[in-house]
Amino acid sequence: MQTSINDNSDVYYKGLYWNDVPEVYKYMCKNFTGDENKWWVEDFKERYAKKPFEHGLFINCGNGRMEREFIDKSIVKSVDAFDYSEVLIQEAKSKRLKRDIAYFKADANRIELPLGRYDLIVNVAGLHHVQYINKFIHELGKSLKEDGMMVNFDYIGPHRNQYSHTQWKLVNKINSELPSSIRHDKLLYPSVPVMFQEDPTEAIHSDLIMESIGRYFTIVERHDTGGGIAYLLLTHNLKVKNKGVLPEIKKILHYDKQYSGQKIVPPLFSYFIAKPSHKLLSDTRLFSGFQNKENEREEWANRWGGVYRMEDYFNLIFYMLKKWVKKIVK
Repeated sequence: MQTSINDNSDVYYKGLYWNDVPEVYKYMCKNFTGDENKWWVEDFKERYAKKPFEHGLFINCGNGRMEREFIDKSIVKSVDAFDYSEVLIQEAKSKRLKRDIAYFKADANRIELPLGRYDLIVNVAGLHHVQYINKFIHELGKSLKEDGMMVNFDYIGPHRNQYSHTQWKLVNKINSELPSSIRHDKLLYPSVPVMFQEDPTEAIHSDLIMESIGRYFTIVERHDTGGGIAYLLLTHNLKVKNKGVLPEIKKILHYDKQYSGQKIVPPLFSYFIAKPSHKLLSDTRLFSGFQNKENEREEWANRWGGVYRMEDYFNLIFYMLKKWVKKIVK
């Protein structure tokens, strides 16, 4: 079993993202909780954690920010957390202090978890890095107690950020009509070869997250926050820091709400809560049927350099050839 993993933590926590913009933060809060001043963590605490959960699992935990927050806010008492990056695990350990957190290094695609150990699982932007998504979500479900819960905040948009022609054309049209004070001058369609080189796990099967969770869990509630327009125009756009651009930012968010509501562009981010269906989790035929399909999909991708579309494969080869030629010329 060959898995796509990323041990290079340098690609994470860099750049300016749309949710770093105060007006975007309010927009996301409003979509998630109905209150522009209430983030999803506070919403989850108020409605589901009046009494702290006993033992939680944080998946692909990165530098440990979220588990520290959940413990500090008395949402959960003790935590197990894992990541594949040794650098991030060590950073998380250095910031743990006296909090009851046990860290370990693991590949989500291969992990085996104890049955019925947790009453809470927290996923913050972790599932969109998982290759064997069916296998992993089934493993998570089995590790939850009967009344356990999984809370998620994740990117659920297109696989490897390969936006549709309609969406990308619309984004470029809106961008071209914006004043230069906010227009995104470096708006480039995501390159699979570049993404594959920097982090082959990025959005690897983001489009399968909701489907896969719905297979073994009951989705109690789901709150999408769009992003199909605004995320692309505001992320890595340093002009959002310019003075006097708030009206333009609000205009972009208006477009985002409009075209997301009309389903012209897909939602890219979601806050959702799920509970395990142990009846479905114990259905061996259900699991093996989907797992066989997943194995076939990954075996095919492995034969073609780790990509899932022939178009991406040829783009990857062309990209590698260009790099080779540049190296020879030098």
